[in-house]
Amino acid sequence: MNRSSGLTTIASKKSALLYAFIGAALTYGALSISSNDAQQRQQITALEHKILDLELLVAQQEQALNNAYAVGITTTATPLAMATPAASSTAANTTTSVDQQDAEQAQANASIVVDSNQVLKALSTQSDRDPRSFPDKINDLLASNPSQENVAIASKGMVDLTDNRDLLPDYALESIYQEHSNPELKRVAAQVLSARGDNRLLEKQINTLTPRLHSESPEERQRALVELAKTHYAGAATAIAPLLQDDNVGVKLDALLALRATGNQGHIRWADPLRNDPDPAVSWLANDVVNHLQNLSETARTRLTDSDIASGIPLMAHTN
Repeated sequence: MNRSSGLTTIASKKSALLYAFIGAALTYGALSISSNDAQQRQQITALEHKILDLELLVAQQEQALNNAYAVGITTTATPLAMATPAASSTAANTTTSVDQQDAEQAQANASIVVDSNQVLKALSTQSDRDPRSFPDKINDLLASNPSQENVAIASKGMVDLTDNRDLLPDYALESIYQEHSNPELKRVAAQVLSARGDNRLLEKQINTLTPRLHSESPEERQRALVELAKTHYAGAATAIAPLLQDDNVGVKLDALLALRATGNQGHIRWADPLRNDPDPAVSWLANDVVNHLQNLSETARTRLTDSDIASGIPLMAHTN
């Protein structure tokens, strides 16, 4: 991949994070203007933490961009007019050292990119020299190193073969789903099968997550909602709906976000009453959810598209 396309890829990820940050900031603004009581101050604090987390993610994306491409970065030094010869020499040495470190880091990153792309290509190619099936290759890859990078490579390989039943037949997707425990890998296998018109694995995943929605722990209910949201499947909306009435405001907000990620026009009726919720964070987000779902037909997300899947797959070190 060339420099321009790499910049575009990272910029697009950064834009997505910034979009989420803006939404959180607007919610925070609505809260701070509308309320001063203790409970809502706690909500404001929680949202501030989420905003800080999003800012950190944006900063990490910027750092990744710098490490990969900005080899010529220098450090801030004493102004030239004020520098002594010794200081100038030190600054020059520091700059050279930083340049060298950046160059080495960029080279290391480039090596990771090449290796990852080579592994991805090998997964998606069948030859006389390597007659293993796609599931066997994934099994061997993750058995040797079950890293997040290898999970991302395996996930991307499945998505790339969505339309290729010869190299990745339906039964192979079912095998991957059954034999692996990584939730990301299982979800992507289920999503690819859904894109082919078969939602059985997604329904199975929803059934697996549903008991966690009834946990006494609000944090566990929230984690289950996040996993359901990642499916981008309309069938998950039915499981999500009861938590729109949860007594915990944090759970209720995450339920709205999950409905936004999985629902369509047919699910507006569940979010609509919350537009008048006395909690300003809930009412603001409910309005956003309703406005978003109005743009989706009642059949949207009943069968996943490539874009539905791509928006949630684990990221490789560098993607095309």
